[in-house]
Amino acid sequence: MQPTLTRVRPPNRIVAIVATVAIAALTNGALAAFGLNQPHPPHWPAFAPPGPVIGIVWIALFAGMGAAYALAQRSARAVAGLIVLCLAYPFYTYLLHTHLAELVGNIVTFGYAVWLMRTVRQESATASVLIGLVAAWVAFATALVIALIQLNGWSTLH
Repeated sequence: MQPTLTRVRPPNRIVAIVATVAIAALTNGALAAFGLNQPHPPHWPAFAPPGPVIGIVWIALFAGMGAAYALAQRSARAVAGLIVLCLAYPFYTYLLHTHLAELVGNIVTFGYAVWLMRTVRQESATASVLIGLVAAWVAFATALVIALIQLNGWSTLH
């Protein structure tokens, strides 16, 4: 009798999207509950979107990362790594209190997202595009941080 191999089913896209968005929402809720999501630099660049817009964009990006996780099975761990990087960002930037932490975090996240976009492209063009949207938003966020540094110096955020 030959052993049977069981095939691992990829996660359902809807489940992956809902789970990723729920984790992001819970994380943001915890940040808001403790007042950790409100940086207070004296001057904001004119092109900075309002806080609620940033939150909505991130929810959409987390949904996209959840879908990419479900679509790119061979690279699922790498996609999970991007999700963790994005979830960790508000915590370490708050704890370190500097624009430098934001800038370094953005550069690392952008580089990882670009690498991941190229990696998952072989498995799923859709997953690659979804990860590319994260890279694009982080590039915009990096421009925002650079503008904050120009307006406020390398000062602390709080």
